[in-house]
This record gives sequence, structure tokens and C-alpha cells, in this order.
Amino acid sequence: MRELLSTRLGTDRSPTVLVIFASTLVSVMGVSLISPALPTIQAAWNVSTSQASLLISAFTFPGIVLTPFIGLVSDRIGRKRVLVPSLFLFGISGFAVAFVGDFTTVLALRVVQGTAGSAIMSLTVTLLGDIFTGEQRSRFIGLNAAILAIGAAGYPLIGGGLALISWTVPFICFALAVFVAIAGSAILPDPEGESESGGLSYFVKAARAIPTRTALVLYTAIFGIFVILYGAQLTVIPFVLDDSYGLSSGAIGLLLGLPAVAMGVTSSQSSRLLGYFSPLRLIALGFLTYGVGLSVAALTDSILVLAGALFLFGFGQGFAEPITDTALNALTPDAFRGGIMSIRTSILQLGTTVGPPLFVSAASIVGYSETLLIAGVAASVVGVAGIGYLALFGGERATNI
Repeated sequence: MRELLSTRLGTDRSPTVLVIFASTLVSVMGVSLISPALPTIQAAWNVSTSQASLLISAFTFPGIVLTPFIGLVSDRIGRKRVLVPSLFLFGISGFAVAFVGDFTTVLALRVVQGTAGSAIMSLTVTLLGDIFTGEQRSRFIGLNAAILAIGAAGYPLIGGGLALISWTVPFICFALAVFVAIAGSAILPDPEGESESGGLSYFVKAARAIPTRTALVLYTAIFGIFVILYGAQLTVIPFVLDDSYGLSSGAIGLLLGLPAVAMGVTSSQSSRLLGYFSPLRLIALGFLTYGVGLSVAALTDSILVLAGALFLFGFGQGFAEPITDTALNALTPDAFRGGIMSIRTSILQLGTTVGPPLFVSAASIVGYSETLLIAGVAASVVGVAGIGYLALFGGERATNI
């Protein structure tokens, strides 16, 4: 597949890469643009807080179950033939929310949109793995993660501002995905899929095609990354900023943008970092950095120190997240890349779904700061153990992912 893509793309790949990056920006809108509008949506529909929060769960849950099958289909019929319809479906279902008159229908549309969004999130990274190799692959996957971070930092501010006009306006913005789909239908190459397997045999062959132990380590890291991100940073930290510092929602939004900025800077340099460290060492360093950042955030009573801790958390995200994508792409044969990367997206979505209730439940027992400290110590232990193991036993094998 890579050879065919290279032939089709020629020497100038920038239009294709721009479509991929635009698709990434679209996919991250699904949660980040809507989260700050939830109070407005709750008031407009006269529903409870838990019912309003279903707008997020309805979006994230479908990807846990359905994304691997989307990856299978993309391996069989080609990436474009899945990505472009997914962009259309994402845009139309999200846009339609603004015009329906029943909250149950709103949730149903969010399920449809979440299914399409998971496909987009998976296929953007998959396409970069198809098109590029070596240093270019790690560089563009790092840039893709940086763009995702920019969206994660900027969309809450945009969504909150648009919700001041009306709760419907953020949903109207999803129509932008249709324009990306139109560009993608004209620009993206359209190779045939490579996998001839279907059903269970496809997943059996995919599992045999990659180093199982390393893949499990990477999948576990992805789960941990997103449990911490959504449970600690995006759920517990806002409560700490409100309860302990009395900050407004606007100030909280600005502070939550700091990790995304740090992640963007670090992610954009991932190819350079891989010139000095192996992927597994960088992932372990990411968990150690998470741990230090969370521990400092739990122990400090200074808003400036807390801001520094959030920056540190973002650096850890930049060390870990894009590197797992690069490492998985490097492990995977072209014929199974869609399936392997879609499993990554399912695990990612599972982490985003499990993280918030896990951390909130822990906080209800021991408190918010104590929960951050426990998570920080646990992440630090994982990071130190990983670095120590690689130093003692990893050797050159750790550099060959």
C-alpha cells in the first residue's frame, strides 16, 4: 500500500497531509467543542446534569466496540473509502443536533457522530503510517498530535463563547467536516485495500503479524495515558481549581489549555527525541513526568506552581502519546495497519470513558488532592520501573520498535 500511495502522491504530499491534519482537527471537536456548552445545553433542554453528560458518553462509547471493525473494513476496501464517508457522517449528524426537537434523538445523533469520529481519529494516524516511514513518519505523527493538542486547547474557549449565543451554535460548526470530506474526496489517494481476510481470521492474522508482547505494552500505555488525561487533568483538576482556588470557569479553561500547549511543543519534536531515546524509554519518561506533575499539583497551594505542574503534565503527554502511535505504526504490516490502529483507538476511547468515573469515585472517598497524589505516585512508579527495566534488560531491543 505504501508504494502505491507514494506513486499516487508523487513528490508533493502537502495537500494530502493537510486533509489528514484537517480531519484530526475535526475529530477532536466532538468532545472539546461541546464540553463547555453542557451547562447551557442542560438549561435549554431542562435535563439533569447526568443526562447532559450523556452527550459526551454517547459520543465516546461507540468507538470502544465498533472501531476495530472499521479498521478491518479500511484494510479491505481502502482508507479513503472509509474516511470520506465518516467525515460526511460526522458533519451531518453533528449539524443535525441543532435542529431536532427531542433529547433522545440528540443522543442518538451523538452515537452516530461518535462512531464516525472514532473512525476519523483512527484513520488519520493510519494514513500517516501508510504514507511515511522512518523519521518522516515520527515527525508527521508528532505534528498530528500537536495539531490535536491545539484543538484540545482552543475548542473549549471557542465552544464556550459560541454557547453564549445559543446552545445550537457549537453543533452548527460540525458542518465544517463536510467541507473537509469534499476536499478529501478530491485529494486523497484511493488505493485498493490489501487484506483479503475477513471476520475472526483477520484479527488472528493481524495478531500473528506483530510482536505480541510489545503491542500489549503499547496498548496498555495508551489506556493509561488516556485514563490519566481524562480522569486527572480534564476531570479532577477543574474541581481542584474551583474548590481550592475559587477560579472562574474562564480561568479554569485557560489553565487547562497549558498542558495542551506543552504537549503541542513536545509532540512537534518527537522525531528529534526518537533520535536520542527509544520509543519505550520515551513512553516511560512520559509516565514519570505525568507522575511528578500530578504529585506537585496535589501538594502545592500556589496557583503559579500548579500552572507549572500542568505544563509538566503536558510535556509528559507529548513524550508518551505520539510515540505510542509511531511505535505501533512501525510494528504493523501495511495489510493490517487499519485494524491494529483501530484497536488502539478503541482502547483510547475506553480510557477516556473509564477515566472520569474512576477518578471521581476515588475522589469521593479520599478527596481530590489525595486522588491526584495517588495517581501521581502510581504514574511515577510505572515510569521509574519502565526506565529501570529498559536500562537493565532492554538493550538494543528497545531501540528497534
